[in-house]
Amino acid sequence: MAKPVAPRGLARERVLSAAFELFTEHGVHGTSVKMIADRIGVGKAAVYNQFHAKEDIAFEVARPVLEDMARVIRTAESFSDSQERRAVALGGLVELAVRHRRLTAVFYGDPAIAQVLNSHPEMKAVATNFRQMVEGPDRDPGSRIALSMILAGIHVSAADPELDDIDDADLRTVLLEVSQRILRPSRAEV
Repeated sequence: MAKPVAPRGLARERVLSAAFELFTEHGVHGTSVKMIADRIGVGKAAVYNQFHAKEDIAFEVARPVLEDMARVIRTAESFSDSQERRAVALGGLVELAVRHRRLTAVFYGDPAIAQVLNSHPEMKAVATNFRQMVEGPDRDPGSRIALSMILAGIHVSAADPELDDIDDADLRTVLLEVSQRILRPSRAEV
């Protein structure tokens, strides 16, 4: 029988805050539960009282973005036109990547977090729904490759310390314009 996890509270939030700081400094893989416990001045058992494993902590740190993305998808699904759905979904992704620049920098490209997030059915469903919405009904190789480029570009740009001097509004505008340009149908398709 699995041991119960404590409800949300101050202790949980302290663990999540310390974990986020350490993930920023060392990556998910380079951060241990002991490091998290040391950061907040408790023993490892106190951290395990709040979470079963470090992977659960990493997922909870990412949960706000996951929940925001699920809302974006629900909003996009309310549009009947596939191009409108695509535009709303892409706009939402750009907004989230820019709003959560620090989190994007911590998690994008970290194989440990990719493994954690892909192991959660909730996350897999959000990612699958988003991809299908943006790729469109035909899901041809061109649209799949374009989406991969867009996702990488959005996340790398939002996380790039070389772009820290660019304000959020400008970054958001350019990322959205470039993303829409990449996904624009070619003249042969029109």
